[in-house]
Amino acid sequence: MYLAKKSRIILIPLVISIISSCAVNKKSAYLLTLKDSYCIPPTYFLKAEQTLTNQTIDSLAAHDVLNKVFSIQNVHMLYALGLTEEMKELGKLKGNSSVDARIRKLTINDQINRTLLLALSDINAAAAELDCEAERVDQVAGYIDEINAARNNKLVVGSIALGALASIAGAVITNNDVNSAVGITGGLLGGGLGFFTLNPKGKKVEFYHPHNLLRNVWTQNDTDQSFSPFIWYMLSEKIFSNDGTNSLLHNLKNRWIDYQFDNDKNQGNQSVIFSDGGIYYADDLHSRAAMINQLQAVIRSINQGVNNLILDASKTLE
Repeated sequence: MYLAKKSRIILIPLVISIISSCAVNKKSAYLLTLKDSYCIPPTYFLKAEQTLTNQTIDSLAAHDVLNKVFSIQNVHMLYALGLTEEMKELGKLKGNSSVDARIRKLTINDQINRTLLLALSDINAAAAELDCEAERVDQVAGYIDEINAARNNKLVVGSIALGALASIAGAVITNNDVNSAVGITGGLLGGGLGFFTLNPKGKKVEFYHPHNLLRNVWTQNDTDQSFSPFIWYMLSEKIFSNDGTNSLLHNLKNRWIDYQFDNDKNQGNQSVIFSDGGIYYADDLHSRAAMINQLQAVIRSINQGVNNLILDASKTLE
């Protein structure tokens, strides 16, 4: 028993020094406590433009005379932008070369261009906020990754050092009892260090995001108007998706369930990612960054829809 204790006295201080060297200093921990986001939510310019519900737009667009000159997607978009009457008036003025007609067409075109420019500005504003938030998450995730990597490296080196020390001790010590005790103790302590490297979570950080666009996608609800009404309509109306069966929001949420939460919706419901923030581990941060980038890509794809409307209008009303 005495010999076993003596062997532990030899090895345990080394283990303690290795583990203590992996601790994060107080200053670093403080820097990681990011309670407030520096990504300022944008001011959307089209908040007052879209006053119709999705169902109303669907009903009106399905029977509108504009379907004769525009694609059904573009008719829906014109309703969302509040430009249907302007487009109809331009259609009636087509071919009219009088001075009054020319002036009126210039006035209407100016209003349409202004609205389309504001729509593109809203898209860019939402994408810019997401870009800022993704950069913020990546910075913290990278910092945590560095801490975890340094910690694991030290634990691996420590485990190797313990094994080497135990081997040397076994070669030097002639007393069989002491030799066995040192070998067993070294093996247990080395295994303990190896166990620490298997910690799947690692270091954690407080991270907050009260203005959480990902939450609106997950709940499929924008009652807090985090998005411009025009953007939300484009995201939530199934006619703008590739298959026309489910909305862009629905498809994005399903991809998150499949790839971020291993096909477990309940896991997503309990995730800190869709809350106002809290305790994050590295994996959570990387998942949040990936989801932000995916949402940003979907929002930027709306640009193509607006460009298609512009091309459609220029061809049919020129």
